[in-house]
Amino acid sequence: MSVVNEHPAVAFLREAHEQAEARARAASEPAVLLWPSQPVEFLLAGQEVSTPETRAAEAHIRLHMPEAVLRRVEAERAVLADHADVADGAGRCAVCAEPGSATRLAWPCPTVLGLARAWGWVPAVTS
Repeated sequence: MSVVNEHPAVAFLREAHEQAEARARAASEPAVLLWPSQPVEFLLAGQEVSTPETRAAEAHIRLHMPEAVLRRVEAERAVLADHADVADGAGRCAVCAEPGSATRLAWPCPTVLGLARAWGWVPAVTS
């Protein structure tokens, strides 16, 4: 979903959300059994191993399960909608303002730029 004259960070973020949603939906469709519903068991020579490292690996796996990805994408889309450019097209965030002032921050605001950076967006370097 590309919008004419959309800021590159916002276009990147929207595309990242679309791709993550598509991948999560595709991953959850073939077999629910692929994703653990019980604690993940790590085996070494046929014996279950439970260490801080294996528990961290299990937490990481759960963080990237399709349902978790879909929840994060939905939440980030809501943040993006809240922090939209004000309706008058002034290029200002609908939420963020200068500290101690009613002056709205330029759009996209630091919140939106931060979301885009979390997905891998890097601002273009100008010389």
